[in-house]
Amino acid sequence: MSEVLMIFVGGYILLSLILIPFQYRYVEQMEKMRKENEKKGVSQGEMMENMKFEEQVLHANVQGSMIFFLANILATIVYKIKHREKNAR
Repeated sequence: MSEVLMIFVGGYILLSLILIPFQYRYVEQMEKMRKENEKKGVSQGEMMENMKFEEQVLHANVQGSMIFFLANILATIVYKIKHREKNAR
């Protein structure tokens, strides 16, 4: 039983590592959208309301799915580390 669990956990970690580049691009685009909307004076709630239905569904699936949970966290950490210097200026 523990071998099956280890295979499952190992597969999940491997999948998460494979998904990091995709999730990173997602995090990067969402941050870009946030900054653009911030310049326009649009709040995050308004941004979400202005999204097309399909975009809202995709966003909810990417943010809420347990499959993407570890990849989201790791991609966000990588993004924050990579852009730390730019944000400090």
